Amino acid sequence: MLHRLGRGSLCHPQISLPIRTITTVPKTIPGFLNTWDPSSHGTLRAARTAKRQKVDGRDAAKDAIRRAVRKEIRNKDNVTITGNFARTDAVRRLNYCLLLVDSKGCNDDVRSRVWRAYSLAKRTYPQLPLDIPNRAWDILWATQSIKSMRNRSRDPHLCELYRDMRATGKPTTVKQRIAYLEGMFLTGEEEKALKEWEDDYDQSNNQLRHDFKPEHLEAGARMYALAGNADRARGIMDELFELYPDWDPTIIMAVFRAHTRSDLAEHHDIAQKMYSRMKDVLGDRVTLRDYDSWFVGFLEARHLSYSKKVFKEMVTHGFIARDSSQTEINEVLRRLHLLYRLGTDIEKMSSIALQAITILPPSYRFHLFGDWVKSAAVNKAPEAAAQILEMMMKRGYDPQTFHFNLLLKALFRSKKKPNELKAENMAWRMIEAYRSWSEPAHSLSAADAISKHTHLLNNRPSTSELDWKTPPANVTTFALLMQWHANHAQWEHVDYLTRWLRDSKLAPNTAVMNIMLENQCRQGKYNEVWNIYRSLADVLKPPVGGRLPGVFPDGATFRCLWKTLRLALGDHETRHNSTLPSSRDLLKETLCWWDLVRSRHDAERFRIGLAASNQGALNTLVMHCFSYDNDLTGSLVAMHVFRKKFGLFPSNKSAQILQNQIAWVDARRSASTSRRQHQNGVFKRDVEKMARVYHMLMQKRFERTNMTGQQFSYLSEAEIADMNLNLLSEFVRVILKRKHTPEVVEGMIDQAKAELGFPEMKIGDLDAYSVA
Repeated sequence: MLHRLGRGSLCHPQISLPIRTITTVPKTIPGFLNTWDPSSHGTLRAARTAKRQKVDGRDAAKDAIRRAVRKEIRNKDNVTITGNFARTDAVRRLNYCLLLVDSKGCNDDVRSRVWRAYSLAKRTYPQLPLDIPNRAWDILWATQSIKSMRNRSRDPHLCELYRDMRATGKPTTVKQRIAYLEGMFLTGEEEKALKEWEDDYDQSNNQLRHDFKPEHLEAGARMYALAGNADRARGIMDELFELYPDWDPTIIMAVFRAHTRSDLAEHHDIAQKMYSRMKDVLGDRVTLRDYDSWFVGFLEARHLSYSKKVFKEMVTHGFIARDSSQTEINEVLRRLHLLYRLGTDIEKMSSIALQAITILPPSYRFHLFGDWVKSAAVNKAPEAAAQILEMMMKRGYDPQTFHFNLLLKALFRSKKKPNELKAENMAWRMIEAYRSWSEPAHSLSAADAISKHTHLLNNRPSTSELDWKTPPANVTTFALLMQWHANHAQWEHVDYLTRWLRDSKLAPNTAVMNIMLENQCRQGKYNEVWNIYRSLADVLKPPVGGRLPGVFPDGATFRCLWKTLRLALGDHETRHNSTLPSSRDLLKETLCWWDLVRSRHDAERFRIGLAASNQGALNTLVMHCFSYDNDLTGSLVAMHVFRKKFGLFPSNKSAQILQNQIAWVDARRSASTSRRQHQNGVFKRDVEKMARVYHMLMQKRFERTNMTGQQFSYLSEAEIADMNLNLLSEFVRVILKRKHTPEVVEGMIDQAKAELGFPEMKIGDLDAYSVA
């Protein structure tokens, strides 16, 4: 037997037997499921936006004058070299390369040609750098600073250009200035970077002017967009395209995202106009990445109609849903599930589903109808779910098992008696239909189901009217019906369905396993609970398809196991013939399970299932189990483990449980030869004594920290929990120190930590040498 009542005590640490480990794994998260929720997305720089709005209070008349001056300077800004050497072949060659870069951009081949031309011209005419205009220096620096595997001479070329510029007294190039400003901005000095950019923008020194150059304007628009000042970014961008109509339009995307991150509706409308403008400018050069940026932007803005519009154009223009391959299907579903996040009610979800059904290929419609029905179940709208299935049937799509299961969920969740009875009857009819079904209904992934329906639709009967046939049940149907009967204490039906499911070809899932565990626990068959869990969650069979078979437990599973252990230890008739694991062993099993799910994005769902609504109740349940095991140090370490690993705080009953545990051991030891009445009296006296000790330690702790009651009331929940844990740790050490030396006490705690897999965990703020 894994459990022995009283095998450990306050005086002697427990010796733990080897425990099994979970070999099953949680269900794989589909690649198209999102881990980001746009409906809860907040503006990244909302707190700083208000501070920067003061920059927008500019003088319109002065800005108009400055724009006119910038336009005039732009027209006079020369790229080519003029003067005495302009007519020579070497300088003409250099001028041609400079004009080529200015009009068509630069690549590795052009970069090499520019440098060869510059080197030849400078070697031929050493005084040439004095005649090179500022714009030409900008181009020379920009071409040679390109980071490329083929540009291995980047650093020597830049050093040579820097020496030539210093020798001729030339100012910094626009790219150098932008690199300086952006480096300052990205390292946290945003206010300073924007102020220096504004100083450049307002300057009048002809030798240092960069404000009229497109690179400088683009850098300003981008920095203001990142800073969250959408209006200022848009103003700079408009001036950029006014001066340089053919400039790279990708800057519009940064300004667009600044508008979608804003909380103002007018900014969202402006973003929609920018979206249309950018599409027109790009034309055939639009890519799926551009559409994704627009799509995510409107999702961040939580604007459903604009998000739907972008999704529709992605489909109609052939960027997604081009074929029925697994990769393409997952790409469609990934974006569709992001859009679902904006369907916060059944009305919005209906508009999304109807659009998707209209624009996506017919093979998606089974899945889309299922998502639609699921939203009706989540929003507790069973009437809407029934109407959706009726619409599905009228369109010639025969509802399948998972559609009916979603309808059952909607009916059960309504908490209305007529709907619940209707769902119960429907579920039993599905189970009867399964009896005559030739093969079990297997659960397919969304992508597999859509691919399968592509083939089925091509071979579908031509009739437009299909009978609404009751599909056969699957394991989810059994789980829903068993849960319904279990909630109404109709355990005879649960037993019947359990036996029937055990004889069928259907493999149980987590919901079915939990109901079976609860059923056995209710009947007092505690050993059977552990046997069922061990047989279903740890099936020692060869892997199937690269995956280990069996059911992966959820949080409710372990909550049921802890409850079962608590009841088994508290029952005098079962505690001596229990095959359940000890408290330490079950805690190790729980931690092994948590290690498998904690890195998932839905780990919180597992944690909530374990803790339920009253998070302190689980700690109480676990401490009761350790109390029955007479494992004081294990109980202490368990509280710290739950705080560190699960974020669960000790309950208000934790101190009382420890006091009762200590008092019961002392009373049983001192009154082993006395009558029961005397033993009860000793126990009551010891409980009062432990309470006084605990209260005294709490008062001394308050005195040491100089904390008043008013200060305590301002502490957060986490701070209070940590303080209680430290107090409980001190209390346990004080009690253990009555019987043992400090070395033995710390050794007992260290052994408990090592057995539970946390040898380095700090238990309390005082060790046994420091407590009274």
